Amino acid sequence: MPFPGVDMLWVVIAATLVMSMQTGFCMLEAGLVRSKNTINVAIKNLLDFCVASICFWAFGFALMFGASASGWIGTSEWLFATWPTAHNATFFLFQVMFCATSATIVSGAVAERMSFRGYLLMTALVSSTIYPLSGHWIWNENGWLAKLGFVDFAGSTAVHSVGGWLSLAAVLIIGPRLGRFSSSTPLASSHSLGTATFGVLILFVAWLGFNGGSRLALTEDVPLILINTVLAGSAGALAGLFAAWKFKGLPDLPDTLNGTLAGLVAGTASCHAVSPASAVVIGAAGGLLCYYVTLLLEKAKIDDVVGATAAHGAAGVWGTLAVALFGQPEKLGTGLGFWAQLGVQSLGIAAVGAWAFGGGWVLLKLINRFEPLRVSPEAERVGLNVAEHGASTEIIDLLSEMGRHRSQGEFTRRLEFDAFTEVGQIAHEYNQVIAKVVEEMELREGIATRLRSERETAEESNRKIVSSIEYARRIQQAILPRPETLTETLGEHALVYRPRDLVSGDFYWCLREGDHTFAAVVDCTGHGVPGAFMSLVGHALLQQIVAEQAILDPAAILTAMHQRVRDALRQDTPGSDNQDGMDVCLIRIDADKILFAGARRPLWWALPDGTFGEIKGNRVSLGGGHHEKRRAHFDQHTVPRSPGLTLYLASDGYADQPNHLRQPFDTRRLRELLKRIAPEPMSAQTVALDEALDAHRGGAAQRDDITLLALRLN
Repeated sequence: MPFPGVDMLWVVIAATLVMSMQTGFCMLEAGLVRSKNTINVAIKNLLDFCVASICFWAFGFALMFGASASGWIGTSEWLFATWPTAHNATFFLFQVMFCATSATIVSGAVAERMSFRGYLLMTALVSSTIYPLSGHWIWNENGWLAKLGFVDFAGSTAVHSVGGWLSLAAVLIIGPRLGRFSSSTPLASSHSLGTATFGVLILFVAWLGFNGGSRLALTEDVPLILINTVLAGSAGALAGLFAAWKFKGLPDLPDTLNGTLAGLVAGTASCHAVSPASAVVIGAAGGLLCYYVTLLLEKAKIDDVVGATAAHGAAGVWGTLAVALFGQPEKLGTGLGFWAQLGVQSLGIAAVGAWAFGGGWVLLKLINRFEPLRVSPEAERVGLNVAEHGASTEIIDLLSEMGRHRSQGEFTRRLEFDAFTEVGQIAHEYNQVIAKVVEEMELREGIATRLRSERETAEESNRKIVSSIEYARRIQQAILPRPETLTETLGEHALVYRPRDLVSGDFYWCLREGDHTFAAVVDCTGHGVPGAFMSLVGHALLQQIVAEQAILDPAAILTAMHQRVRDALRQDTPGSDNQDGMDVCLIRIDADKILFAGARRPLWWALPDGTFGEIKGNRVSLGGGHHEKRRAHFDQHTVPRSPGLTLYLASDGYADQPNHLRQPFDTRRLRELLKRIAPEPMSAQTVALDEALDAHRGGAAQRDDITLLALRLN
């Protein structure tokens, strides 16, 4: 029946709106790709419309709406030759816009690496075969799916799923962009998300014609169709936004844009037969599905640049199923029950998916055999604007000039660009930078001569410093007891000794004097050469006080050392600001007991039965400047001697050593470690202590000198 005049006008307006989808897709894709490929994307969107229009006029319309051969293929109306009426012309105009929409969906998926010639061939074959044949099954009144009761009002499957399945086949064949999944550095961000957003807004408006015009008349249900379209798209946008917000922690714009498209796609199949509330649910589910399918594709390393597979393919599948789930039977008009309708919808999805993906795969493989679909790696790196179209821009010219400067080392020639453009402003700043570089180079050349003359002096000073450090190291090594001396004096023992620098502020000491055996671990202020100096002072004082002055009680030894350190460092002289000092753990081993005194260092002991104990030292350092009194008192503690008793003397370096998170090993963990390893042989304890320290430290730098001495008594 011919269109009444108002219906014809409405369909023509709707067709015009659908054509503006080309503008929307062009802006969306140009905004999401990198700037070096925007011209290529733009010309593809123009030409795929033109190619699709010619192919649909010549072949596609006949295959889709011609006389049906058993419901599978149209066989008449080639070149639109026998459709001269205004009614038929209006119908053709509307349908050719749908064909172009399905073809252009693929453009964004394969952006930035598909050749222009290969893309045009693909568009021609898709608009001549893939789209018209599946459309014949669905929208030709004699199509086999249409006869079964398959409903796809405005093309969730017929248009969008076909484009989505073709996109998936294409990206699988041509592969991901260079560096998309093979590099830890992400690709450059989208060229202009503002442009992409403007494109989606245009698509939103165009969708009113896409869905509203599919009624092919200005009927009473057109306003509801438009309302459902708006609600589905809005719900999809919000679903995409909140999904990204939840999992990424921020409101991501690209996911919101794709959620909008997915909501519109999902609502397209059933917008004539559902309530507004159902449209909201359908659109929101489409937006969520799009987000998760996008994540799934990324995990599978499938590079769909604009997310066409998810927004059009996956959302189209869901929208087609939603016809059975939410469609009102009286508006569907198929006479099928719920399960029968759901079965037909599922069958249609599977059939069209197999045809679009499988047929598209075969066609693209054939094209790729004779005309490579993918550009060369060099063309992809340069960008398709230049490689495919020879299109230079100011920014490309600027980069070329800057590259010439870099390769030739020529910095005297300025870059000349229009000063009133963004590139001109960049060039001006670059010229300023180059001028500053030249000035700095001249200045540095003058300085270099002076530096060369001073280098020998500096190197000589360095040699003297290194010589001093090496001398200090040799002296320190000479005063430390040798391994055989430790064994002869103390018997079975374990030792962890790790200077932070070449020389250490820690030292360990032992001495046998008559019937008494002495052992100590001393932690001196500072590291490196200053710490080594203090350790020499401490060692000399211990030897002198015990061996020469015959002071034998540990508490009395520490009291005498405290005074001698303060005298040696002149800490009681008015105006002195020297605060250096020593922390000491000192024991005397007798035949029946062990005497202990400590200056800020404890003594840990363990028995073979598992008993573990700690005796704290006094909270006084030897020396210490104005932080300590001139005269100090130290408590002396007695530990009964028993077979198998193990004693542990340590500086604070082990417990204070941090890991990469700046967490120290801490004293509690050290006590637990010592308690656990105490029953083991001393050689095994050395290994356990080293391994525990290394495991905790990881890659963190050593913070302090570390000394831990363990003795086991017979």
